[in-house]
Amino acid sequence: MQAAPFYYLYLRRHAHRVLRVPLDHAFVSRPATVEHPVFLFSPGRCGSTLMSQVLFEAGIPSVSEPDFYTQMASWFWSRPFNPLAPRYRQAMWAMSADLSAALGAVPVVKLRAECARAPELFVPNRAARTIVLFRRFENWSRSTTRVFGNGPGKTVGKYMTALRCYAWLARHSRCLLVRYEDWLSDPCFAARALGDFLERPISPEAVDRACRVHSQEGTPLIDRVRPGWEAKWGGAMALWQSPRLVTARQRLDIPNVWD
Repeated sequence: MQAAPFYYLYLRRHAHRVLRVPLDHAFVSRPATVEHPVFLFSPGRCGSTLMSQVLFEAGIPSVSEPDFYTQMASWFWSRPFNPLAPRYRQAMWAMSADLSAALGAVPVVKLRAECARAPELFVPNRAARTIVLFRRFENWSRSTTRVFGNGPGKTVGKYMTALRCYAWLARHSRCLLVRYEDWLSDPCFAARALGDFLERPISPEAVDRACRVHSQEGTPLIDRVRPGWEAKWGGAMALWQSPRLVTARQRLDIPNVWD
């Protein structure tokens, strides 16, 4: 499961039974202590799957995109006015503790991009550690429109949601900013900084092993190209550079993501 690029693909290919647990049952594993994962946020297409593979090769427990977190971040469950939301959040944290117990350690959990819309769900206190991974908008938007074919509005909106998420995490958690470009220019230095933050060493050999294999090998995303993506990418770039979006970015109180 830790080696799989996506949690849901591993479940589809390997799960043979379903365990149904009542909503108020709390923990299945009954852990002696409950420690929360380190959550990794990104807008996707930033190298987060590669980072998960580096962690796996370094022997650091990690999982990629467990879907029960994504479900909780949906619009319906993440709204504070939903009277059932507190009970479902308790269930989410119980499943989270079960996941940590199954792995035998506090894991790094790579979240889907959708989770950036509700970062407050994943930060129980200010001592919580979080990681945010970004890629320069020009290259990121090119990659995401090529693979997913989203229109300009959705593409820009997804990146802005991730920026607002980072602004919130920087104020309310111990947040590490990681840039995709740093992994390209000096992966060993980037891995060392990540290991220092996690208080676990990441060797150059682990980075080398992870980089030898395409991080999304065996997934539907590898080599996917949507027709007409070039025009959508051009529209996204034009929207990103528009005065309205420039002003919106400048209003965000965040450390510099790009330099």
